[in-house]
Amino acid sequence: MNFSAKVKSELITKSLKKPCCKLAALSAFIRTSGSIVTRGKKVGFVLSCDAELGEFFISVVEKLFGETPTAYSKRSERVKITFLSDDSLDILLKTKIIEISGDGLNVRLDIDDELLKNDCCADAYIIGAFLGSGSVTVPEIDGGKSTGYHLEFVFSKYVTASDFADLLSRRGFMPKTVGRKDNFVVYFKSTEEISGVIAQMGAVNSYLYLTDVQVKKEVRNEENRKLNCEMSNLTKQIDAAIRIRHDIETIEKSIGLFALPETLRSVCAARLEDESASMSELAQKLGISKSCLNHRLRKISEIANDLQ
Repeated sequence: MNFSAKVKSELITKSLKKPCCKLAALSAFIRTSGSIVTRGKKVGFVLSCDAELGEFFISVVEKLFGETPTAYSKRSERVKITFLSDDSLDILLKTKIIEISGDGLNVRLDIDDELLKNDCCADAYIIGAFLGSGSVTVPEIDGGKSTGYHLEFVFSKYVTASDFADLLSRRGFMPKTVGRKDNFVVYFKSTEEISGVIAQMGAVNSYLYLTDVQVKKEVRNEENRKLNCEMSNLTKQIDAAIRIRHDIETIEKSIGLFALPETLRSVCAARLEDESASMSELAQKLGISKSCLNHRLRKISEIANDLQ
């Protein structure tokens, strides 16, 4: 089960106790996972979603309106749930998806503020939208495909996406909105924002898991930074050792090491004796400071360059 599925599974176990919260969540879910259908004078809607989510929202509709599906079909883990009774239009009216206009009906693209009048209802709307079209990805710590942090909600209409982004802003978040093919996506990339949204929806276990991932990822990154630094230093030491050996060989072949002053000859002898020694170890062996050792090594390199 991927992380999105885990978050959704946790959210449907979250109790939406108040009828107003159930209504807000249902409205968002119909907008993101549903479509309006008609048959004669009947107006209703069809939900296309995972079976677990379908069962959850069937129970929500039944508790709020006493309605059961007029049709239900299942293929693999996906279900198609149809509500097309004489009372289905009332559900669409009360979820503010359809409104009466004159002698006809209009589909509303905006999100009615009446559904969001309480903070709990606003959060419930966010939950319904995530259950309907949300997804969240986090990096894998141990192996697997490498991904970044990403949380998104997908809407078919720009007005709905814009209103939803405003809702998130009022709840203290700063989402971005982008068009993707025929849809509009409200999304987050910031780990802090993603964690905050998940916590706001009430998915506590998912929030704790994400926090754990962030901590482990940071520890892993710090370990990698240290390792890279150590490898870089080791590479520099090896390169320096190779260069000084080349310089010593150049001097030995050209004028011989005995032509050097004792201070430089002792450095050459110590380096040839222990080529794997670090600068600190070599300086300690010679009884001089690292600064003094670096000065003598530069002098040896200068002599070698002059002899080439």
